[in-house]
Amino acid sequence: MRELTDKDFALVNETVMPIVERYALEDTEPGLYNPFLFALTVPAKNGEGKTIKCANEIFHTLGVLPKDRAIAMAEAGDYCAIFTDEGGETYTLLFNHPVAMAFKSGDEEYEFTIKGRNEIEEAEAEAEETEMRSLVEGIKVGRLKSKTPDGYLVLAGEFYDAIEAGKKTVEYRNFTEYNIKRTIGLKTVRFNRGYGSKGKPPKQMQWEVKGVVLMDGDENECDPYNVPEDFWPVTIALQLGKRIG
Repeated sequence: MRELTDKDFALVNETVMPIVERYALEDTEPGLYNPFLFALTVPAKNGEGKTIKCANEIFHTLGVLPKDRAIAMAEAGDYCAIFTDEGGETYTLLFNHPVAMAFKSGDEEYEFTIKGRNEIEEAEAEAEETEMRSLVEGIKVGRLKSKTPDGYLVLAGEFYDAIEAGKKTVEYRNFTEYNIKRTIGLKTVRFNRGYGSKGKPPKQMQWEVKGVVLMDGDENECDPYNVPEDFWPVTIALQLGKRIG
């Protein structure tokens, strides 16, 4: 095992403390800055039953105790324990936080994860992919596109100037529904240099759009109407042709 770092302790706090707060354990303290272990000290006035329930939820969430098992006061699992001091004034919830395990992914015992956090991250990733696929399908069937082939976009001064000087030939936008509706299907695009000032309209220019492609995080490109299953669009790229105004 390796010693826990401050970052490791911060990570475990993010997972553990909301559970502690939900159980309203009074005066609970993270303690025992042991380089390999994490501990919570709970005043006995909170009650043994509540403390045990809270402890087991923490252990299950962290993945240091199987969800089909619970431990009682003065009992230990392989990587967690609940015990009380001799005077019975405090309880201590002790566990080897999974981040502290220096196992490599090929080791047999590399099975410890923050399960609650992983489940949340997996759900978020699944929702993100579902939304992305919905946008891709919207483009494919013609539901999501610009209402007109002649669009306009507002640019910061440095980007406007680079395009005007011919140094920038592609304009990028994040792959969102808003940007899809302003880019997909364009034949020309008018650029505004900022929003102008009171009584003074912004500088403008118009360009031909040679094509619009989607790009993934590795800058691979694909046709927006023919996106492969394993392609994850993150950027819309407008490829500019000649200036027409």
